[in-house]
Amino acid sequence: MTLNHTIWKTLVDQSNQLKKPTQISQIINTDDIAYIKGLILEIINLFLEKGDYHLGLKTYINQNLDHQVIFKMIENPPQSNQSIEEWCIQIFGEEKFGMVLNTLEGYHNDFSEMAAKLVSPLLKEAGLPLEGLSFLFFMGNYGFTPFGIHKESRGEEGVLFHLGPGKKTFYTWDTPEYNAVEHYTDAIRNIDEMLPHAQAYELEPGDAMFIPHQVFHIADSSEFSLSFVMDYINPPTDKFENKLLQAAAKEDLYLKDDYQTPILSELPSHIDKTTILEKVDIAYRRQLLELKSNAGIIRPSQFLKNNHLPNGIFKIKGKPIFPLLLDKHGEDKVIVFARGHRILKPSHKNINSVLKDINNGKVLTTEDLFTKLLPEWDIVEVYSFVGDLLQIDALEVEESM
Repeated sequence: MTLNHTIWKTLVDQSNQLKKPTQISQIINTDDIAYIKGLILEIINLFLEKGDYHLGLKTYINQNLDHQVIFKMIENPPQSNQSIEEWCIQIFGEEKFGMVLNTLEGYHNDFSEMAAKLVSPLLKEAGLPLEGLSFLFFMGNYGFTPFGIHKESRGEEGVLFHLGPGKKTFYTWDTPEYNAVEHYTDAIRNIDEMLPHAQAYELEPGDAMFIPHQVFHIADSSEFSLSFVMDYINPPTDKFENKLLQAAAKEDLYLKDDYQTPILSELPSHIDKTTILEKVDIAYRRQLLELKSNAGIIRPSQFLKNNHLPNGIFKIKGKPIFPLLLDKHGEDKVIVFARGHRILKPSHKNINSVLKDINNGKVLTTEDLFTKLLPEWDIVEVYSFVGDLLQIDALEVEESM
């Protein structure tokens, strides 16, 4: 995946720090477009194999929701020798159709890695959103977006990456009058009446479009095209605080061992507000570590059941886009954060050094690991640690001869 830091800086600057619609040209090259289309075809297969057909998928025929076409997809999943266009013709024929699938990062680790590399310059420029990144795709020749002129939920900014092959026209209504409307149903009008008042953007394959959450918009895809969208989710403060309190309650924290007595007042004097704040601080820190270890992507990587350690000695190398991060857990354990997962391990004086080497791209041999981690960890613990990272696709490994 080709990275272009200059284009992302231009987007942040021209959008007034992600506050107004902005188009950027040719952020994805032709080779990368072909690669992403292949990944999305694989994601469709993985979605069909998973069997949760009611989760995340919407299909439209002639602008109307259609719940039956999924059965044709199940009977005719994409084949390795098909293009995504060929498969769509097989499923939809000559119909005007639209297909939307959410949470792409929840199906394919390679897609997550591609997306993380693509948008990493944006996170350096604009910062990591507090609830992370999620991805979906739009596909079809549906004309105007089937659900009409709309805007996203508060705090969900979007970047649409257009993959073609057809053009896409994007329309926005960025005015104080419309931006002040909380519920988009209050502002939906006849599209023909609305279009003369819109700002139009013509997207070619490889272009991207940034849309802030407060701006009404609609797209027109009269020819078959495929786009994927990144949701950059930075929620309203109250919503985030509520979720943080829920997360704090789920943390395995026992900061006090004393028991509660019957209530004698509105707030018993021995309830320590400082302890509550400490739990929230820990939950916040660990949520950020989860996100940072996964390059900001909400859903953790998929487990690779067949990704086992080779026999004998081996070499490992990390993935710089997905750093391994650390937090203490009590007096004798640590949590390693890797691709959005948590791995609980015994404390070790050299664990920081090992993770730093991996994050810096150093190739580590079995002997390197043994030298740093034995005898405080035994051989089984060392192999288990590497195996855990390998199964969540946080390492590359090769057998040494």
